[in-house]
Amino acid sequence: MTDETLRRSSAHVFVDDVAHPVLASDDAHHLARVLRLRDGEPVTCSDGRGRWRSCTWVAGGLTARENVIEVAAPSARLSVGIAPVRGDGTEDAVTKLVEVGIDEIVILAPLEHSVVRWDADRAAVHIERLGRLVRTAAMQSRRVHLPTIRGPVPLEDVLAGEGVALAEPGGDTVWDGVTAVVVGPEGGFSPAEVARAARTVSMGSSILRAGTAAVAAGVRLAALHRS
Repeated sequence: MTDETLRRSSAHVFVDDVAHPVLASDDAHHLARVLRLRDGEPVTCSDGRGRWRSCTWVAGGLTARENVIEVAAPSARLSVGIAPVRGDGTEDAVTKLVEVGIDEIVILAPLEHSVVRWDADRAAVHIERLGRLVRTAAMQSRRVHLPTIRGPVPLEDVLAGEGVALAEPGGDTVWDGVTAVVVGPEGGFSPAEVARAARTVSMGSSILRAGTAAVAAGVRLAALHRS
């Protein structure tokens, strides 16, 4: 089996154990009632840790059809840090980052110029919802390694990681060695926040919305490391 099998499957789902694939009730409902799959259609399943296999949709469940395939995790784990933005912007950015191949999404704790500020209770609810969106987007894009999302994380903690750069006008145009990009809020980073970064990278000459900038950073990281 190849990636072509994943691309041509009628649906892709995550299960606890690919050796004995059992659908979660929500996923079974989605395949039966939303996608309206017919018996015999191909479905791929993964445990989110690189193991996947091809199955057949039969009587509302999965019947294993091929041997389990194991895909090694990418050598470079790609990450994008984003500050919450107004409206649906955060959810849209998270979904697109998963689709383009980002492995970890970090939601930043409030920054000096943050417009959207989540208290502890709201943050927990939002992160839980974003986690569900990550899973859905990973199924749609046929990923076999389930991306992670965490937060809110203070900026200084994110900047302490390896290969991290802050997206800032005037930064490096060459991104060699960068595996994580941190994108600021709608109000941008403050001078003090920029000063904490060991490295900054440029997102080009255009002024991008925060959500757009996050997706653009993800696309560039994926192009650099996954082409």
